[in-house]
Amino acid sequence: MYEGIKLAVLGGDLRFAAMARMFADRGIECAVWGMGSSGNIGKATRCSDWRSAVGGSAAVILPLPVSGDGVRVNCPIYDEGTGLRLSTLFGAVKDSVPVIGGKISEEVRASAAEKNVRLIDYFASEELQIRNAVPTAEGAVMLAMQAMNITVRGAKVAVVGYGRIGKTLSSLLHSMGADVTVAARKSSDLAYAGNSGMETLRLTESGDHGLLPVCSGYDAVFNTVPVRLWDRKLLEKTDQATYLLDLASFPGGVDMQAASELGLRAEWGLSLPGRLFPESSGFIIGETVLEILKRERIV
Repeated sequence: MYEGIKLAVLGGDLRFAAMARMFADRGIECAVWGMGSSGNIGKATRCSDWRSAVGGSAAVILPLPVSGDGVRVNCPIYDEGTGLRLSTLFGAVKDSVPVIGGKISEEVRASAAEKNVRLIDYFASEELQIRNAVPTAEGAVMLAMQAMNITVRGAKVAVVGYGRIGKTLSSLLHSMGADVTVAARKSSDLAYAGNSGMETLRLTESGDHGLLPVCSGYDAVFNTVPVRLWDRKLLEKTDQATYLLDLASFPGGVDMQAASELGLRAEWGLSLPGRLFPESSGFIIGETVLEILKRERIV
């Protein structure tokens, strides 16, 4: 399908092994470096030297996140450690070759700008965020099933926030027979959730944010709002039997230190797609990268 195209995949975890395998299965010459012997890369080629992977490639694909320290390529499963400096890589990339990575920091952007390298952030893609909502929601349900001593069917649960993840998660829980309450600010979101057969609760801007009703009598509460709604005062009013799962990105919506000190069952569910479903997550990232490459007229 994509014969005659070479892509370099540098670093990353098992998601990127799955992505490389997907690329190779579609006829792309895929050169992989920075994963050691980990992961099934299928027909893709493992390279012992990153330069051989980058040479002749139409694009360079970097991990999610691109770097943990802003200096080196993120290689969490590479046996030989993370030795490739981004500045060195950028200096070796030809002017016409884009570098495509996830969660690109300002430090990394500055380093690329010094070498006139064009960066594209696939994590900023709306398509990826929408696709990622499914494994995030399924992962959240998996964690809740492990934490609760009852089935999802018949459980009383609340989903705080009604964005991409909130919509997908509340729909999934409802379809499994849970008694779902959706807490959101927008009247349109509350109307949509109500039409879908769920109870609704309006979030407010001050005080307990309107969340006091879900602090007692609920088996699980899922927060998707990346704002510190669950402070110590609200957590002090939360049932200790309630499982509180924070799905919000940094800095999170739950004061985890306070929750721990209060003996609450609270967990921050970061990066669930990659942690729990690396194969599916890798395919999602791969599809997003291919769409970017099509827009760039590379494939």
